[in-house]
Amino acid sequence: MTNKLRNTLILFAVFLVFVVVGGGWWGWWQPRQLKKIDKEVQAINKELEDLPGLTDEVQRLTTQYQDVKRRYDSRSKEIPQFDISSQTYEYMSRGIDEAGFLKFDMKFLGTSEKISWGYNAYKLDLGEAQFENLFKFVYFLENGQRLYKISSMKLEQKEAIDPDTKDVTKWIAFDMEIHAFFVRSIPELGTSLAAKSLTMIVSPYDPFRNMITQTLSTEAPIGEVDADKLEVKAVLPGKAFVLANNALIVLHLGDKVWRGNMTRVNPAESAVEFTLDEGGVVRKLTKKIMFDKQTR
Repeated sequence: MTNKLRNTLILFAVFLVFVVVGGGWWGWWQPRQLKKIDKEVQAINKELEDLPGLTDEVQRLTTQYQDVKRRYDSRSKEIPQFDISSQTYEYMSRGIDEAGFLKFDMKFLGTSEKISWGYNAYKLDLGEAQFENLFKFVYFLENGQRLYKISSMKLEQKEAIDPDTKDVTKWIAFDMEIHAFFVRSIPELGTSLAAKSLTMIVSPYDPFRNMITQTLSTEAPIGEVDADKLEVKAVLPGKAFVLANNALIVLHLGDKVWRGNMTRVNPAESAVEFTLDEGGVVRKLTKKIMFDKQTR
């Protein structure tokens, strides 16, 4: 084999390799790359088309985050990771100090626990308080630092006669169920940046205050003049001599008696008139001199 023929064969082989490799690159590898690049271009174009929507979504989530953070930072409630009865009783005692005198029996009813939060239920039973104090106590539970919920509440107006003064005393008998909440999974809720001392407000008008008292004393306090039981002995202009509590006394026009005043003096009829307020019911009482009948 001559050198010319050998060189020709070598060149032909090299040419054949270039043809095969170039044909494979041109006919198989390059179209696949072009398709891949075309898909990437389409995906980028789609993302560019969705960019305004993504921007709006980012803006919405940013606003929502800022609102949640603002409310978290401004919350005034502290929710501990657990609640125990002694802790709740101490909080109730603080509420009594804020509200004024009231009394009740506190009973633990049980725990209701969810996945990450729960509450302990307590019964405030046999409660007694003036309306103003009870209102302030409820206000403390609803607006104090701890998260409490009044699940149910029953109120009833009560009346009784004071054995010493014979005056009618009124109060509210109540019982209620409260829930003391706790959150185990978020210890950060146990403190609050915005928590501050509670400022009590003035209680509203007592809706339980009835215009007419249902319970009335039948006996006057010691030292008070009972108009129903006194005896008129003499009537002069502007005054009268009466026998009350086994003593002869002088009553002038306008003088106070039990539940009222002497409002009229009539010497011509030997009579006096009293205006009595009996638990909201006004009664006029006329008393005259009782002359002994003379038998002939």
